[in-house]
Amino acid sequence: MRRIICFFLFSALTISASAQFQLNRLTFSGGLGLQFGDYTVVNVAPQVGYNFSNYFNAGAGFTYTYYGEKYNNDQWKQTNSYFGMNVYGKFYPIPYAVIMVQPEINRMWQTDKDLRTGVKTRDERMVPVCLVGAGVKLGPMTLMLQYDLAQDDYSPYGNRIFYCVGYTFSFGL
Repeated sequence: MRRIICFFLFSALTISASAQFQLNRLTFSGGLGLQFGDYTVVNVAPQVGYNFSNYFNAGAGFTYTYYGEKYNNDQWKQTNSYFGMNVYGKFYPIPYAVIMVQPEINRMWQTDKDLRTGVKTRDERMVPVCLVGAGVKLGPMTLMLQYDLAQDDYSPYGNRIFYCVGYTFSFGL
């Protein structure tokens, strides 16, 4: 009898939750970054979110970033790879304005190679990040200034304010 009651309660909650979910409030956004030259950067960061109201969007995503650089007169090569997961919240207090917070955790793999001797040193660590930002939203595009509050020495975002441009895709809008 207890199983039957639990089944009906679970079914009722599931139906209620699915009735409240609206596909047209689902959003897809993220980032793509490429830089080539003396310093190479490749970044892919998709995110999926939900518009809970006209003022608030929240979601989650993952990020992969690769950095490669030769230094000391091309005698050393350093590569860093980051894989991370994040959650985010965006608040739209007035039309065209956006404020965001995005905590994330990244796994970093770093290799330093002496190109003269071939000797490699490796390091792995978890890197915490807490991005905050503000900017403008122009239709599906967002222009923001962001800053990493965690300021970990190995942060993929560095220790300065940086800008980003984003694009959001939505269903049924």
